[in-house]
Amino acid sequence: MQELNNEINLQQSVTYQASQALNCCVDEEHGKGSLEEAEAERLLLITTEKRTLLMDDLNKLKSEGPQRKNKTGLLSQSEFVPSKESVTLSKIRLPLKADFACSTVQKPDAASYSFLFILKAGAKSIVATPLASTATSLNGDALMFSTTYTLKDVSNDFEISIEVYSLVQKKDPSVPDKKKKAYKSKAITPKQFLTSITTKSTLHSSVMASLGSLHAVCTRNFILVGSYTLSLSSVGNTKFAVDKINYDVKERELLGYLFQEKVPFLSLLEGHIRLKIKCPLNSSVEEKGFLTIFEDVSGFGTWHQKWYILSGNCISYWTYPDDKKRKNPIGRINLANCTSHQIEPANREFCTRCNTFELITVRPQREDDR
Repeated sequence: MQELNNEINLQQSVTYQASQALNCCVDEEHGKGSLEEAEAERLLLITTEKRTLLMDDLNKLKSEGPQRKNKTGLLSQSEFVPSKESVTLSKIRLPLKADFACSTVQKPDAASYSFLFILKAGAKSIVATPLASTATSLNGDALMFSTTYTLKDVSNDFEISIEVYSLVQKKDPSVPDKKKKAYKSKAITPKQFLTSITTKSTLHSSVMASLGSLHAVCTRNFILVGSYTLSLSSVGNTKFAVDKINYDVKERELLGYLFQEKVPFLSLLEGHIRLKIKCPLNSSVEEKGFLTIFEDVSGFGTWHQKWYILSGNCISYWTYPDDKKRKNPIGRINLANCTSHQIEPANREFCTRCNTFELITVRPQREDDR
């Protein structure tokens, strides 16, 4: 609990620092609408999310106590526990709507749109991608993110939450017009002189008021525009539909129930996330021995004894043990293509032989399939 409290206090201090930087951004001369302001907003978002997850862990620890970990340890000794592996996410792409992507290219000075991903797997495994703006990171109609996220020692029931946030920084269109007028009119009338003095005094007072409130904590301006939860069933896919949006109470009332579980038509996103997910099997388990396999020979089922070797995620088999030294295996079974959730003795109604188990695998469709 002390470690969690120390980490929460650290994130709180970072929140104050980010808020101080944002409170200084009062106009364009002081960083309003700049990349520095967007980076401060990003830092504020990350620290807020980390602190929220740490607070949740602290509340769970207070309510459940240390007995929860002891119970899970006792269960793991008596029950079968699968091996833990690593999961790697890379080549993240965020497709945007085509008309929006074209409009940002044609009118780059209208507003600045920044996006980022936050990848979560608990309070200790949270990673945020760098900012990607439509002005610098747009490749076609999609934003590219070069961040690689690796989660080690995960179980087969892992869940990785992917959240997409956006920030809009609108530019003041009157600023360039004022500068142009200042260059055109060199002569200053008394009325213009009084107006300029009033404007400068108002701007100075607003800056001083903002500097006086440096210790105030800012609310984040990044908006959650979509999320998705990856699991073991996601391995092998590269395209994922953004199917969860978190709305406020007022937004829920305005949108209704039809748009609370998918990207609304007003969103800037195309509706999908593209990424590459890898879950390599690094198991060092190796077993060998004779097994009897059921084979279909000319329409008749027969049982043949073979020499099997389980190594990594592949089961290879030969006719005799010595054949392994001089012959290629007769066949291989890739357990990565196995759809059986759990391997256990088959029901006697399915097969009368004792200690029989079934492996169900899938493969791509072939032209000669009937």
